[in-house]
Amino acid sequence: MGQASIGGGGWCWYKIRCLMENSGYRVTCIDLKAAGVDQTDPNTILSFEEYNKPLIDFLSSLDDNEKVMLVGHSAGGLSLTDAIHKFAKKISLAVFLAATMLKIGFVTDQDIKDGVPDLSDFGGINDVYDLGFGLGQDHPPTTLIVKKELQRKIIYQLSPREDSTLAEMLLRAGPIHALTCAQFTEGENSEQVPRIYIKTTHDHVVKPI
Repeated sequence: MGQASIGGGGWCWYKIRCLMENSGYRVTCIDLKAAGVDQTDPNTILSFEEYNKPLIDFLSSLDDNEKVMLVGHSAGGLSLTDAIHKFAKKISLAVFLAATMLKIGFVTDQDIKDGVPDLSDFGGINDVYDLGFGLGQDHPPTTLIVKKELQRKIIYQLSPREDSTLAEMLLRAGPIHALTCAQFTEGENSEQVPRIYIKTTHDHVVKPI
């Protein structure tokens, strides 16, 4: 089961989903709230709990003896961590693919430094992102999306042109307010879930440490 980066959706996994299903795996690619085909206005998603509810509902629906492997990319790592704390016994493996990996979310200043992408190489925040202010201009932004003219340069620089064109059509503003409010309570048996972290050395967003 895959979780995509902010602004993405289940569609991000379409190629690997086909490969895995052709190999006999059952694959589920979930659209989180205001992502993919979910038409919720992202400016109204103000808590991480609400944003991640589709994943939590899916895991809740599984029988107690069912186990899944979770894969999350970029901000999808926060979704994995939330799930690990709540459903440790249902997760056989968690794969963080160039993903935010914070044990209990954004708690300290160091967490923010480690977990928020630094795209300053491409300009200031207003140069890189289109921002939404659902709570008003005098409040922090509620949504963001990399400007269309920069998406291929920043996110899809190694992708086939067809894929970056598809992404340009489907990528949506993501609920950044909800993500930066993500904080988790450590769950029972959460430390027993095996985790794999995959570095992507040419990633401009989540850079290898």
